[in-house]
Amino acid sequence: MIVIFGSGIIGLFIAKKLLENKKKVLIFDTLDVSANATSASVGMLAPLIETKPYENQLLSLMIDSKKLWDKDFKENKLANLVGLKKNFSLLIAKDLDELEEIKFKKQFISRIGYETQILDKKETLKIEPNLNSNIEGSLLFNEHNQVEPKLLEFFLKKKILSMGGIIKKKRSLQSFKFVNNILKIDDLKFSAEKLIICCGAWSNKLLEKSENISFPMRPVKGVSMIFKTEKNMFKNNLWFKHIYVAPRKGKKLAVGATEDEKGFEEDVTLDEIFFLSKHLWESLPELEKLKYQEVKAGLRSTVVDGNPIIGELKHKKNIICSFGHHRHGILLGPITAKIVLDYVLEKKIPNKYCFFSPKRFNL
Repeated sequence: MIVIFGSGIIGLFIAKKLLENKKKVLIFDTLDVSANATSASVGMLAPLIETKPYENQLLSLMIDSKKLWDKDFKENKLANLVGLKKNFSLLIAKDLDELEEIKFKKQFISRIGYETQILDKKETLKIEPNLNSNIEGSLLFNEHNQVEPKLLEFFLKKKILSMGGIIKKKRSLQSFKFVNNILKIDDLKFSAEKLIICCGAWSNKLLEKSENISFPMRPVKGVSMIFKTEKNMFKNNLWFKHIYVAPRKGKKLAVGATEDEKGFEEDVTLDEIFFLSKHLWESLPELEKLKYQEVKAGLRSTVVDGNPIIGELKHKKNIICSFGHHRHGILLGPITAKIVLDYVLEKKIPNKYCFFSPKRFNL
């Protein structure tokens, strides 16, 4: 039996992968957390837009995972089930200064071996005629698409249950003991081959109380909003300097996402709504035609070096970490599951993935 703490997208991808490889899986889902990272995710699958200088290892991981996305969800039926759109992304320049910024972005991406395309104002508006007419241009990223997090979560849970996986609800999960393959949680006791920690921003608290281990990480709060539109306004994902917009089925737009250092605060605050509304007003025309539907907050687990923590603990190899994915959790779900499977099966881990091990912190 493999026990997984956490039923967010990362934990669900791992569970599905383990079940496909004939492992028995038990997932613990806690009820006292409402703002996990999936809650506010827009579901962008855009490795090149997200990458920054000096993040070579992370970019390679994102590219590898995007390839798995393209392979595993290529069939139209699967794509429809998770809301996977076969579109691309446009990084929009609203003024001349931003146009220079996206030219710099293109040069950076070219230096690391990938090509993008600069579109002028006319070319951009031909693709997306409902953008503001005063834009200056855009940077086009092919096959940088998106998935709908809620549909993906539903699909993964249904798949896991159909393969015999178990998902248990627990009001809270404060600590555990895992010795000689016996796992104890409060008054519960299990025999477990491995324990996988993927509780997102709460993973560190759990490990600190249970194993006296603390990683240099923190929660970063994100907020996203959903709007209903009178017509299908856009075909592709739109990235602006401060927000991004993803068209959804049913004439909807998903807009995200803020990044705030507010500890473990889970409520949506007025300043966060104002931030998104202000930048929406500056970025899109006819904002009065957008009908508000919902707003969600999510806490992303963020490590000090910007990279996820994936791998076994140094002092307890039967405890595997899988958290710290920051804003890349949905994109990195498939590759994270593949790496964790190799740890469970005790296979040799490729050097490029060893980089993300908790051992880089000597833990």
